[in-house]
Amino acid sequence: MDAYYDVTNILQYLEQSAEKYPDKLAYRDDRESVTFREYRNAAMRVGSGLKPFGLRKAPVVLLMDGRHISQLKAAMGVVYAGCFWIPLDPAAPTERIRLIFEKLRPALVICDEKGRIHRDILGSDWLFVDYAALTDAPADEDFLSERRRESTAYDLLFIMYTSGSTGVPKGAVHTHQDLIRYTEITVNVYPFDENTVFGNQSPFFYANCVHEVFLPLKTGSTTYLLPSWIHSFPGRMISFLRENRIQSLLMTPSSFNAVAEAGVLEPGCLPDLKFILPIGERTNLKRMRMWEKAAPNGRFWNFYGSTELLTVATWPVTGNFSEDEIIPAGAPYRLVHVIIANENGQECPQGVTGEIYVNSAFRFSGYYNDPERTREALVTDPLRKGWAERFFRTGDIGFMNDAGQLVVVGRRDSMIKHRGYRMELGEVEYTAMGAGDVGTCCCLVDRETENGELYFFYTGSIPEKELRTRLMKSLPKYAVPENLIRLEEMPYNANRKTDRLALARMIPDYRKT
Repeated sequence: MDAYYDVTNILQYLEQSAEKYPDKLAYRDDRESVTFREYRNAAMRVGSGLKPFGLRKAPVVLLMDGRHISQLKAAMGVVYAGCFWIPLDPAAPTERIRLIFEKLRPALVICDEKGRIHRDILGSDWLFVDYAALTDAPADEDFLSERRRESTAYDLLFIMYTSGSTGVPKGAVHTHQDLIRYTEITVNVYPFDENTVFGNQSPFFYANCVHEVFLPLKTGSTTYLLPSWIHSFPGRMISFLRENRIQSLLMTPSSFNAVAEAGVLEPGCLPDLKFILPIGERTNLKRMRMWEKAAPNGRFWNFYGSTELLTVATWPVTGNFSEDEIIPAGAPYRLVHVIIANENGQECPQGVTGEIYVNSAFRFSGYYNDPERTREALVTDPLRKGWAERFFRTGDIGFMNDAGQLVVVGRRDSMIKHRGYRMELGEVEYTAMGAGDVGTCCCLVDRETENGELYFFYTGSIPEKELRTRLMKSLPKYAVPENLIRLEEMPYNANRKTDRLALARMIPDYRKT
């Protein structure tokens, strides 16, 4: 754990691996592969290509394909230029991109062929450059050295955007120090080394990718980027994992479940898989045991984290659990402080459920250009002990069990995990209200079923089909409700507020059989 004191810039990991493993495969996608030396050299060229823009410690958006190596080169190139990157989904609606830009105020937007559609619409308001235009510049050693001398461990490294309850996404800020400390502690928890082979299925604009995309910069490991289409063909996914001898695979439980339910997991078919890592949703124990049988040398690890926190706790699941039992997330990491507090701001005894507050050495610094929501999320001295320790108020509910493990029960408010992604129900309501012809509305999640479908109740004249079309233009795909239900009248409680309990009781009447 002492190594991170000697590292102040994430580029040091890349440069060390490029020197130690110059010709070793670093990443491979469905179009190209790159060694560590090639990766470093390409990033240096991109960084040098950014010199004419005169940027210093400025936000640079990557509006690029989130499953290809070119975005990784661009990200490190941005860091070489002394700036920080913001990866965004080029498939997102342009209005969502515009909303983010208005809050972020990016100095530059790097795009590829997938991001050009937004350039054509937004290019008059923001500065765009094609990624390809940055790749031919020779490395300018003097410029890169100057930028490095100006850098500190506290400089911003990246911003990851998550959904917001007001309809405006939130940009969680992480510094070099955050990722360095996260990296050092994670490689001490998991026995990863230069021989580890990662499989990555999370696009680079989601925080889940940090585990298998940036850890290899430290360890010298190899990462294979799974193509986006592979989830539609479970049998081909298994072949991909087997042929490339993947050892570590991180996916949402929904993705693991889909493969298990397809009947392609033969006992012993994945002898190289050691780390089975479900993230983002409640784990289905039955399906994960099927994966363990397919990977006789592996075990599934349950863990807890978020875009703001990266990782809080993890453990290789042992012991016997019933299928309806919540699997613990494990003991909190070193350098992580977790408290469970009740509604009165008092710490809960062991085994008693309360809201989870987390402080850590790699906790995010706040929401970019959003001081109000930063103040709401980062709470100083929540137990009023008299010193200035700052915690992230997660909104999650949980408790510490007798073994000192964190057990996460659910959400305090309307923020949920849906299809593996964190979102807030309020964003759906806010977006629908802006669609026009919608009166009152309420979005709920069906917590009685395994898939947790969304039910959107509304009043107004807009037909359900037309409303769905409008929502799909403004929301990410995972946030569009599966069920849209138009009511003649919305139920209200005694305080004249929408009666969410009454609506929840209506869900079984609309549930598909």
